[in-house]
Amino acid sequence: MPVAKKPFVIEDLRKGRNGYDPSWAIEDDQCADAINVDFYKSRCGNKRGGMLAIGTTAITCTGVISSMYRHVPGANETAAEMHVVDDSATPIANRLAGGTSFAAMTFKDAPTGNGWDFRFASINGKCGYAYKSATARFHYWDGTTIRRAGLAASGVVAVTNTGGGTYAAVPRYYRERSTVQSGGVTIRRSEPSASTAFTPSGGGTAAHITQASVINEGETHWEVEASTDNVTFYVIATVVIGTTTYDDSAATTSYSSNPLSELTGKYTLQKPYIFCAADQNRLLGFGSYTTTDKQNRIEISAVIGSSNISDEERVDTSQVNSYVDLDENDSGDPTGLHGPVLGSFLAFKARQVWQLTATGSTDRPYRQDAISKSVGAVGQEAITRGDDAIGNAAVYYWSHRGPYRWGIAGNEYIGKGIEDYVLGPTATVNLSASKRIAVACYYPDKRQVWFWWGVGETTGPNMGAIFDVQTGGWTIVPSGDLWAAARCAALFSNTIATAMSRDLKPHIGQSGGAVRIWKGDTGTDDNGTAYKAYIVTKDFEPGGQGVYGEVGDIELLAKVSSGVTITATVTGDFGEGTTKQATGTALLTAIGTETRISKRLEGSALSGDVKFIRIQIGDAAAVSNSWSLDRIVVMGGRNDRLST
Repeated sequence: MPVAKKPFVIEDLRKGRNGYDPSWAIEDDQCADAINVDFYKSRCGNKRGGMLAIGTTAITCTGVISSMYRHVPGANETAAEMHVVDDSATPIANRLAGGTSFAAMTFKDAPTGNGWDFRFASINGKCGYAYKSATARFHYWDGTTIRRAGLAASGVVAVTNTGGGTYAAVPRYYRERSTVQSGGVTIRRSEPSASTAFTPSGGGTAAHITQASVINEGETHWEVEASTDNVTFYVIATVVIGTTTYDDSAATTSYSSNPLSELTGKYTLQKPYIFCAADQNRLLGFGSYTTTDKQNRIEISAVIGSSNISDEERVDTSQVNSYVDLDENDSGDPTGLHGPVLGSFLAFKARQVWQLTATGSTDRPYRQDAISKSVGAVGQEAITRGDDAIGNAAVYYWSHRGPYRWGIAGNEYIGKGIEDYVLGPTATVNLSASKRIAVACYYPDKRQVWFWWGVGETTGPNMGAIFDVQTGGWTIVPSGDLWAAARCAALFSNTIATAMSRDLKPHIGQSGGAVRIWKGDTGTDDNGTAYKAYIVTKDFEPGGQGVYGEVGDIELLAKVSSGVTITATVTGDFGEGTTKQATGTALLTAIGTETRISKRLEGSALSGDVKFIRIQIGDAAAVSNSWSLDRIVVMGGRNDRLST
C-alpha cells in the first residue's frame, strides 16, 4: 500500500544539544548534537562566527598569550587598555593602549611564576597585578611601571651628637617613614622603622639623625618622627630624598606641637596575593604566594578616600578587621575571586563557594556565607560575570563537575547538555592540566557564555562550547578546531584604534602558536582555516511508536546566503546498514530580492522500512561560509505494520 505522508516540522532547536539522554528520548526542542553553531536569533541554528587575528604591531611577547585583561584606567571606556602576558620562561607583559601598537611593560620585580597565573583588578585608575616574584609583594601598574604596592619600611636611623652647645640631655626616640609626594601632596607612605633610643650629651647643638638606606621603591621624601616615651610619636620633619641627615635641636616639650604620627599598622603592606578583585572602593586579595601565609584568607584594603594616601595599596591593621577567613585547610586551595554580582563577591575554592557581602562595619566589613561545600571553581579564568535569562546579574563558573551558574535563583548546575563531554562517555575533563583546566568568557551582545576546557590534553583547553543564556541551549566546538584552543579570554573593543570602541567582543590567547591574539565572532573561518558546522536532530519515529515508516525529501526554510550549499543526511535506525541513509542538498542563493528561501533538499528521501530516523544538516565538509536555518519539514508516514 502507498504510504500516507504528513509533514513533521522541526521549527525550534534552541534548547540545544542534549548529551545526557538517549537520542530518541530527548525533547523536541533539543538536538542530539550541535557542532560549530549557535542559536542567536535563530530557531534551528546559525553557523557560528569565526576568529580573526587582531591587527596590531610591536608586541614583544614571544610565547603563547596566557593571561589577558581589559583595563579601563578611568571613566572613559574609549581609553581601554589590553594587558597580555605570555608563557615565556620569564613571562613578558605587553600593553595595548591608544592605538594599534603594543608596548612592553617594565616589572619592578621580575616574574618567577607562570604566565598563565597572572590576575588583575582595575581600581582607582591603576591595574592591580597578582603574580609570583622573588619579592613577597602585591603590585600595581600605575601607567609607567608594574611596581610594588605601598612602600616598605626602612631600616633604623642612626643618631649622634653634633656641634658644640648646650642641647639638653633629655632621652628621646627617633624613627623614619618613607613617602612619595606629588605636587607637595603625600600619596604613599610606609610603616615606621624600628625606633632608635638617644640621649644627647648635653654638650652639643642637636641630635644628628642619619637616614637609613633608601628602599628604592620610588620614594621622594622621608619623614622624621620623634617621641619621648617610644609610644606616641610626632612628625618633626619631612626631608627630600637625597638629603640624608636631619639635625633636631628642638626641645622635647615642643614635639607635641607637630602633627601626630599615623598609627602603626595603618600602612601594612599587601601580601603577594594569588587572586585580586576590586569591590567599589577597596581591593580584595585572596591567597598568597608566600606559603607560610594563611591561604584561605581574604585581605581587605583600606577604603579609598579614608586617608587619600594610597588607600587601595595598604591594609589597615591598626583599628579595623582587615580580613575574612574561609575554612583554612579545608576543601582545597583558593581558586578564584569574582564579582560584584547582586551586591556580593564570590570566593572560590576547589570544592567550596563563599558569598561575601559588605556590611558597612569596620569590625566586620564582610559577612561570609557558604554557598556550596561540594563544588567550587577549577580556576580564576574559569569564572565569568554575566546575566541570566531575564537580565539579572549572575556568575558562571566551571567546576570539577562542569558548568554552574550562581545568581538570583541560587547555585544552579547548567551542564546537562554537554555532560557527555565533561563526565563521559564521549570525553572527560582533564583536571590535572598543567597550564589551565578551563576558561570562561561572557559575550553580552549575544547573551552567551563561551567555555573552553581540556579533554585528552595535558596542558590546557582544546574543546569549546557556547551556552545560550536565554534558552539554556548548548552547542559544541570540537577538539581540533582552532576556536577551541584558548589559553585565556577577555572582552575587548571590537575596533582597536586611538579611541577604542565601546562595543566588545571576546578575544582569546590562541594556544596553537606564539603571540596569537584572536577576536571572536568575526568572519566565516578561524583566521583562514575553515571549519564544519552542522546539527544532528534527535531520533524520530516517522511511522509512530513500534511501527515501520518512511520519509520524503526535506523542505528547508532558511536565510538567503549566496553560494552556500546546505547538505542533509537522513540516517535510519541508528545507522543500521548503508541502505538506510540518504543525502540531499540545497543552494541558498536568492532567485530575486527575497531574504529567505524555501528549498527542497533533493535526494534526502528515505524509503523502505525504518523505525527511527535522524537528520544531520549543515556543512558537508569544512568550508568558509555563513548560514542560518529557520525550519526543517519532513514528510513522513507509517507502513501500517508492526516491527518484527
